[in-house]
Amino acid sequence: MEVKRERTMSMPPLSPSRRRSSIAAILAKMYFVGDDPGPSDGGVVTTNSPVNKRRVFMGQWLPPPLRKLSTPKVEKNQPAERPPLKKTPSDKRFKSPTSESKPADDTGGQNGDEADEEVLELPPPMKPISEPLLVPNTEDAQAQREQHSEKTSQVTPVKSPPEPPPPPPPPLESAELSLQKRKYVIQELIDTERDYVRDLSLVVEGYMELMRDPERPVPMPDDLRGGRDKMVFGNIEAIYEWHRDSFLKALERCCEHPEELGSLFKRYERKLRMYVIYCQNKPKSEYIVSDFENYFEDLRQKLGHKLQICDLLIKPVQRVMKYQLLLNNICKYTERAGLTSETDALRQDIAVLQVVLKAANDMMDVGRLQGFDGKITAQGKLLLHGTLLCSEGTSTANFKGKELVVFLFEQTIIFSEAVGKKTQFTNPVYIYKAHIQVNKMSLDEITSRDKDDYSNEPFIIRSTDPKKPGTSYACLPAPELRSEWLSNLRNILQTQRDFLKAIQSPIQYQNKLTKDPT
Repeated sequence: MEVKRERTMSMPPLSPSRRRSSIAAILAKMYFVGDDPGPSDGGVVTTNSPVNKRRVFMGQWLPPPLRKLSTPKVEKNQPAERPPLKKTPSDKRFKSPTSESKPADDTGGQNGDEADEEVLELPPPMKPISEPLLVPNTEDAQAQREQHSEKTSQVTPVKSPPEPPPPPPPPLESAELSLQKRKYVIQELIDTERDYVRDLSLVVEGYMELMRDPERPVPMPDDLRGGRDKMVFGNIEAIYEWHRDSFLKALERCCEHPEELGSLFKRYERKLRMYVIYCQNKPKSEYIVSDFENYFEDLRQKLGHKLQICDLLIKPVQRVMKYQLLLNNICKYTERAGLTSETDALRQDIAVLQVVLKAANDMMDVGRLQGFDGKITAQGKLLLHGTLLCSEGTSTANFKGKELVVFLFEQTIIFSEAVGKKTQFTNPVYIYKAHIQVNKMSLDEITSRDKDDYSNEPFIIRSTDPKKPGTSYACLPAPELRSEWLSNLRNILQTQRDFLKAIQSPIQYQNKLTKDPT
């Protein structure tokens, strides 16, 4: 052993390439291990290492990094007496170029991992930068900077894209095309009128005749007799006869003579008032039909109708609204065709329908009034109705009113309370609370000197009837409706005063009316 050590010590240092090849040969001999290693293996092998139990090939043809990472796998049945592995720090892998190379240690041959690592040489350190990185201040550099500044100053700001032009108006229709469209609407008016008359006939010639039949194939309930059966239909029979005998024929003539349509509704304005009476009775009709639903269902099955009676009884209300819609379209196409005279006549028809429709809606609300002892049709024309904040008495200090529905007729003013809410299928009912006759009524408008706006100030309506000395209400409508309510109340009271003067001294009142104001 001493001889070998001396020989080794006297050997000259190996070059890096030869050192790597010798280390690779040693590693190859170490990993070609059998079950019984002998002294001829040329390497030191630990007997308790798991690599003793299998042969692992570590080829020399693999590059050094892969050979370094390719380590043998450890079997699962590892002996329990294997000592824990300890991590040993390695020597420096980087060597300064200024340092001298030293000969390898004797232990490098025994520790294969450390001997296999290369010594990488670092590049020499960089010298500190002493010259500026910018372009020196020469004439060329100055010219470049001036040129760059001119370009940046000439950059224009980014403008938002222009707004697209508005779409062009639709091209004007020719007179011939407008008249053709008007003809289609007139034909729709006639066709729907025929369907409407047929629906009315199902009520009059179906339900009404069957209920009037003395043999009564479907027995009528006793509670429905005594006039309540007539309240179900109202004046629908008169409406049906007028449409069947007169109005439908007049509309059919307008198909060939459309200029006659302009004065048609104006000519039948009084007949159209039948719809106002029908709408006034409509709430009562709905109430009775709902009470005797089974009876009317038996009648429908007997007649073989598809529609229920409530669906047929609403047809007159829907028809008035349909008239207004169709006339608006006819007037539009007539105006586009340049027929000025016919357009003016159609506008008069539309105005008539608007009055009828408003009166019909108002009377439907009046028909839901319950508890009023008087005859509602004897109270004159309904001038105005709506919801007001009201409180009984004449006190307006710290006014807190309750919502009441007020109906102002030509002869009386009625206060009621709404019960229920309006939905798609139901409507509220108005319960009567009090009324004041117009000829025995006074109006007190409260105005404060320190206020310029009286829109939130209530007014007082009181009764002058000796039989009702304490009946009075403080009323506050919505600010936008206050002037309308006060104007109607003033006008109706002035009419009552003029009427009293005419009764007391008719000659003097007549002279006052005929007197020349100049």
